[in-house]
Amino acid sequence: MSNLPHDILIDILSRLPAKSLGQFKSVSKHWSSLISSPSFIKLHHRRALSDTNTNHSRVLIMSTHSLHSVNYESPSCYEGIDDDDDNNNNNSNAMISLKDPLEKESVGEKALGSCYGLVFFVCYNDVILLWNPTTQKTRLIPDPITPFSNATRFYGLGYDFSIDDYKMVRASRSISSDTITSQVFSLKTGSWRTIQTAHMNINDPDEIGSFSNGAIHWIVRHNGGLNNSETILSFNVKGERFLEIRLPNSGEFENEQSGFWSVGDLKGCLYVVYGGDGVDMDVWVMKEYGVKRSWSKVIKLDWIRFPCDYGMMPVCFTHGDDVVIDLDSWDLVRFNIKENTYKRFKKCSTDWHFWVVYTETLVSPYG
Repeated sequence: MSNLPHDILIDILSRLPAKSLGQFKSVSKHWSSLISSPSFIKLHHRRALSDTNTNHSRVLIMSTHSLHSVNYESPSCYEGIDDDDDNNNNNSNAMISLKDPLEKESVGEKALGSCYGLVFFVCYNDVILLWNPTTQKTRLIPDPITPFSNATRFYGLGYDFSIDDYKMVRASRSISSDTITSQVFSLKTGSWRTIQTAHMNINDPDEIGSFSNGAIHWIVRHNGGLNNSETILSFNVKGERFLEIRLPNSGEFENEQSGFWSVGDLKGCLYVVYGGDGVDMDVWVMKEYGVKRSWSKVIKLDWIRFPCDYGMMPVCFTHGDDVVIDLDSWDLVRFNIKENTYKRFKKCSTDWHFWVVYTETLVSPYG
């Protein structure tokens, strides 16, 4: 490819997996400079997020003693299939063991989340560690100048397309005054800003929010309410404001022991999961963002069909419309919706695990 015109070379390279580009830096100084340039990283980043023909997403599986990255589109990551039987050219990257970034920084993790190419760990003493699993680069986010008082805290990471910048949100709900105080850390500026005090009568927000449609989302409850008082708290990353998004009508649900468990993104649409321990799970998709009447139930996961004792949770949805499901924080399976069958992932460890989905990119934790 050395004789190709510059613009064609960039076009070809920008469509390749981030892992391959890391290896191609050694081809020449010119290639290394090109692949490391901010303009190329931005182009590759945007293509990785929008390309539906090539899978750039992976599942990060973290247990007490191991950390693995899994390409769920590779057949060799499933039980009963050897690497030699996998026709996928990237079969050697199906399951990768990674070094734990927390060991280097000597901070203890208590929760984790992600947004596209970056994973973040919320650690004890309110330390936040950003990490790109593809490039292995890390960044400790400094403590805000203005600390929060004792209150319920919740976090999220979002991407502002208008300025090509990631923003970390750290929010606190005061139990006594029903107010939300929030701070935003910009990766590009490297500083915190206190941006809004919102008056909302909410309770028990999810600790980690999910990014979709330009906003971070948390499942919350209104104070004193039951299932029918649940709602979604959203934070618009560009406008930096909190809003509420209504969930599907409570009349649709009959089991009082169930509730909304999680929120996420399904191919550009906001989705929520409704269910509970020992009961079926329903996946609802908001087909028109912000419009309550556009909620539609797209998948029903029957509890009795899966080998689990405590709980199951959708992890992600594949390009082939299958769904990857976590069972008891112990096993992962890929469920084929049309055929009503599933296959197990190969076990990465013999311990309980946490998981998060991320996109392989070259984006830097420093913006």
